[in-house]
Amino acid sequence: MVGVDKTRIFPPMKDYPALKKECQTNSDFTARIIDEFLVYYAADKDKLGKEADLRLGSYRHISADMDKSWLNMLKSQYIVHRVMKAGGLIHKYVNHAAISRMPEEDRDWLRKQAETPWKFSFSRILDSPEKDFYSMEDLFTGEEYLLYSTGISHILAQQGEMETWFNLIGYNGACWQTFGPISGFQSFSADDIFFFATELNPMIASEEELLADVAKNPVPYMMLFARSNYPLTVHEGEVLELIIFGIEEQEVPVASMEKDFLVDQVASVYRIRLKDWEGKPHFAAAYYDSEERFLQVTAMTQRGYAVLAEALRKHRLPVEEEADIYLRPAMLTATEELLKREIELMPYELLFEKEDPEVEEELERLNAFIGLALPDLNAGKEPDVERLAAQVGLDLEANRDAIQQIFAEFHKKMKK
Repeated sequence: MVGVDKTRIFPPMKDYPALKKECQTNSDFTARIIDEFLVYYAADKDKLGKEADLRLGSYRHISADMDKSWLNMLKSQYIVHRVMKAGGLIHKYVNHAAISRMPEEDRDWLRKQAETPWKFSFSRILDSPEKDFYSMEDLFTGEEYLLYSTGISHILAQQGEMETWFNLIGYNGACWQTFGPISGFQSFSADDIFFFATELNPMIASEEELLADVAKNPVPYMMLFARSNYPLTVHEGEVLELIIFGIEEQEVPVASMEKDFLVDQVASVYRIRLKDWEGKPHFAAAYYDSEERFLQVTAMTQRGYAVLAEALRKHRLPVEEEADIYLRPAMLTATEELLKREIELMPYELLFEKEDPEVEEELERLNAFIGLALPDLNAGKEPDVERLAAQVGLDLEANRDAIQQIFAEFHKKMKK
């Protein structure tokens, strides 16, 4: 056991009843000082209310569908983060006359809070050692921390497990606590969040830069909550996600590969696929642009990518085991909606779409499905998607994201 941190293997037992009392006392301070005073003080003193409105207003196309009370909580959360974050306004405020007039215990609490900056954390639950207490892991720093949150407990009881959490957290001296709206994402992974961040700000190239971007302006990341109910897409036990790897300045010996692969061509672009892996759910395919000398390897499942990558490596192509992009369809849809632009990650695939009868047949089934769903949608009812999918022979899991997007657009138009 030499060199092993025994506290990680045998963590000290905590007195959770005492810790819970401490958390509840901290919540009382938060309600009295932050909710009832500091939010309004900062909104007036540094015009943070207007600043929050401007930044939230940039996403009016998303926030328009949010509940008004939730939007107000997001505004308060934004203001509090501006005050309590690293380098925040709290360090200026503690010397203001309004703070000096507070009771001594309130001033002491505020000064202690200023010592440990509040922060937004994308995290996952590792364990729940006690009711309302959670061992969390930050997805981008790897930091593990103890969090007290009755809000998370409520969400878990009402909605079930979440893939990722996005919370504003503050330290009470013994553990962390959430402040403001709690966002639980059913299907967004760390890779998804990183993709969104790089589309939002192409200068982001590391996790540290992502976190700096969140600290600078958390509003775009807050808006992801509006699409947080997108479910994980699974087909025949395989999680579906866009997996993409690219190599520039690469020569590909297409002629010698035809004995091992299904190869077809449109203009200067070759599509290279493996038999039994080219269809559902894997859709594994490589595209080689012979003019640009660019190779793109794609798949919709991790197994599909791994098998295709290994086969390509046998032909001395340097396809790495780890792809460049792992992106779930739900996040691609959310990113396009939030940023109001289409994102085309696999342009070469479009060249071959018309030649794929399986895709055409699936589109026909999807159109038939929508036709059957319209009467219920027009009547304000939720269609029985399982029954309708079975009726037209549609693969529901493979098309669930598309269906949800179509339904969402329909509901949006009905509101206008």
